[in-house]
Amino acid sequence: MLSLKEKIIRALVEGNFCKKVLGKIDKELGSFTRMLVSKNIKIQHNKILFINYQGDYACNQKYICEEILKQNLPWDIVFAVKDINKVKYNFPKGIRLVKRHSYEFYKEALSAHVWIDNAHNLLHENVPKRKEQYLFNTWHGSMGLKRIGRCSEKDVEWVKRARKYHDNTNYCVSNSEFETNVYRETYWNNKMTEILLYGHPRNDILFIDDDKKLKIKSKVCKKLNVNVNVNAKLALYAPTFRELYKSDCFSVNYGCLYDALRKRFGGEWIILARHHFHLKSSSLAYDTIKNSEHVVRATDYDDMQELMVAADIGITDYSSWICDFVLTKKPGFIFATDLKEYNNGRGLYYPLETAPWPIAESNDALIENILSFDNEKYQKDAEQFLYDRGCCEDGQASRRVVEKIKEIMENTAS
Repeated sequence: MLSLKEKIIRALVEGNFCKKVLGKIDKELGSFTRMLVSKNIKIQHNKILFINYQGDYACNQKYICEEILKQNLPWDIVFAVKDINKVKYNFPKGIRLVKRHSYEFYKEALSAHVWIDNAHNLLHENVPKRKEQYLFNTWHGSMGLKRIGRCSEKDVEWVKRARKYHDNTNYCVSNSEFETNVYRETYWNNKMTEILLYGHPRNDILFIDDDKKLKIKSKVCKKLNVNVNVNAKLALYAPTFRELYKSDCFSVNYGCLYDALRKRFGGEWIILARHHFHLKSSSLAYDTIKNSEHVVRATDYDDMQELMVAADIGITDYSSWICDFVLTKKPGFIFATDLKEYNNGRGLYYPLETAPWPIAESNDALIENILSFDNEKYQKDAEQFLYDRGCCEDGQASRRVVEKIKEIMENTAS
């Protein structure tokens, strides 16, 4: 049974003392109390806190954890999630879960020696970083396409958080010279942040052998209730988020797409539609697929990288996952009905015409691009794309990150 004093401290730390009646006061009280509490919390030098914007066992955080477990390292691994009850079954033994925004979360964060994030999550939670703590930012994009940073964000509060967060980043993980330049030109332009040209841990899975890839495809099909006995090929359609809620940019003609895939590539096809997590509870995206045959909703599948392994082709608009997918050399396509509008708004780092993926601004153009797809040309263009950006991916990124963490742990111990 908690005492009144303990209840008050817990409420203050969680930023819930005023019960959200006066949200701004709660936020300031929470930040101030966490700063005070941090002075009495001892850092545990074998503890690592993982957090990502997805709130699931996914992205770079997942694959760094897997490498730590594989090496059987004596570290205390804590993973922050949005809802323990919904994601707990995904986590292997050896990882402790903590609910974000909770009192326990702040205690774990304040006592962890290493933080590994893929966005600005910890600062968004107003967790004060201490001098003895190390922050790795693995980010969640790859080699473009959408701009990040001061030139792309209209949200003043986001920009403030980003500036402060990047000033506290010790290491930023990059997979290419292009990405390193993007980091340096936006927020990680100080000497305090070291850019690690390691590759992205989440992409290590794209380099596994064919037998393991088949097992992952079976896992994906089973979880999505796809009949694996049909032995169908999979097309992954995964567009990015739009600040303006509208569904016309997701208006794929799935019937025509299915026919074109069969005609050009042969065999039976199933289309996996995976919309941005912000649209999980929105009907906008799903209205376009609810009456479509051969389409399976895949938005709730937690690991995008496993979907890439399972997919035989990929389709997106501006989502950077296509820059990971190109590592597989499997066909990729752009379907962007609002290309001019998007480019004039958030903007892209380079003209899409310079990338290897055929571009379509309408369903008719998408179908034509599929039917006329030149694989030999695509393979050459994909190789040139990776070369021009100085990509270093080779399937060993997780190991490199873990070696860097070992270095930190050993230096502290000595």
